[in-house]
Amino acid sequence: MAQGTTPRTADAGREEQPGPPQDAGPNGDGLAPSGAPLRGMSGGMAAGMGGGMAGGMAGGMAGGRQRPPLRRTFRAFQYPKYRLLWASMATAMVGMQMQMIARGLLAFELAGNFSAVGALAAAWGIPQLFLALPGGAIADRVDKRTVLLITQAVVCLQALGVALLISFDAISLQVLFAFGVVLGGTFSFNMPARQAYIPELVPRHELMNAIALNNTAMNATRLFSPVVAGILIAAFGFAVTYYITAGMYAVAWGAVWLLPRGRGHMQGIAERGNMLEEIKIGLRYVRGNRALRTLMLMALLPILLGIPFVTILPAFAAGDLGLNPRGFGLLMAVNAVGALAGSLLIAALNPAGRLARTQALLGLGWGGGLVMLGVGSLTLGATGAFLAMMVIGACSMAYMALNNGMIMTSSEQRYHGRIMSLYMLTFGFMPMMGLPLGVLGDAIGGYATFTLLGAGLLGSVLLLVLLVPSDLIDRAARAMPGEAAEAETPAGPARGA
Repeated sequence: MAQGTTPRTADAGREEQPGPPQDAGPNGDGLAPSGAPLRGMSGGMAAGMGGGMAGGMAGGMAGGRQRPPLRRTFRAFQYPKYRLLWASMATAMVGMQMQMIARGLLAFELAGNFSAVGALAAAWGIPQLFLALPGGAIADRVDKRTVLLITQAVVCLQALGVALLISFDAISLQVLFAFGVVLGGTFSFNMPARQAYIPELVPRHELMNAIALNNTAMNATRLFSPVVAGILIAAFGFAVTYYITAGMYAVAWGAVWLLPRGRGHMQGIAERGNMLEEIKIGLRYVRGNRALRTLMLMALLPILLGIPFVTILPAFAAGDLGLNPRGFGLLMAVNAVGALAGSLLIAALNPAGRLARTQALLGLGWGGGLVMLGVGSLTLGATGAFLAMMVIGACSMAYMALNNGMIMTSSEQRYHGRIMSLYMLTFGFMPMMGLPLGVLGDAIGGYATFTLLGAGLLGSVLLLVLLVPSDLIDRAARAMPGEAAEAETPAGPARGA
């Protein structure tokens, strides 16, 4: 069992709580809205019925009937407030994907070089290194809905500001860079609050599904948003594209406005001090929990070894595979299809299964996909690259969705904002890998670079599997430390207190 959590019963790894069971249904009948059994009851019943029945029930049995696969995959959508948060996030992601394409093309048009595009990417990423941890602390101490409303409004206004400057022919690369810094800093506060809000809208046993559906939305937008942005820019220009992007952000703001107030301002009162002290408390919490530490490390490994390959992928596709821009776009679309499939796989996953083992297998598949990209492309050419990108997309997104969900279910709700900010901070290291990876690619070639990255990821995952028992992580991920999420019933109203 992970350190830093309270003692649990020996037979089922659950906390003994007086009074009604955690996650009790609205009528006190001991059933969650979906009909899944409560985790708190498994201690007594598992002894009499066996772990297999408990696992099967937790996986989606309702009244003796197995849910249809489609309903099981999208089961978190039965909660209206979660649907609003999901719709807000999906709409905002469409706007963000469109803005990323428009911003890169606009920067290239203004400066005429690729360095300007890279500088804009840095402008978005650098603020997150400094503001992610404060953003998480704020998400834990104040109303999350308010944080989302403010940050979503800022995101909308920055897009509108760029659109107006383009309309009046007053845009410049320096102004675009400044808006990029604002956008990156804003998302340092937006994303931890958004992620930490999810456990307040769904029961804890549906948390993994809800997080996976969030990832599904992000991957689905990757399939069509860049195409839509390209069509809009070609037909109407940058200004109209930015106006439409601002409109998407405004719709996302409206969905957030319909949500109930978050409970961050009601939690952790006893430990509240200045923000720096709250950040330290969050870091100590992660450090004192072995399972959580391991999951954070497993989140960092792909950032260093599994994701940065995309920085040299365009040059590899053009120089080694001979793909034109259309072919490269198709290569990335195949990767996005795989990522979408991987997210849906995790959404349909039984939360009572061997999650740590599944994550390890996905990590090995991710590393194997990178090796396939190097070796397969060398032997099969573009065909090998397309197959490898499908595998990488599916395994990488399933791995990250599962890792994110296990981090959330392995931690107390009052720390979720700070933990998600630490998780998000790991992504700030990704741009730093671009330069050394480019140097390595120039030195040994793209084929060898991808193979080396894949081998490194394979070895790292195997080492963690050998060092950390999977049962330790599984027990922590299934536990309900501290408090249960007070989720609405499926028929509950959209607007809360």
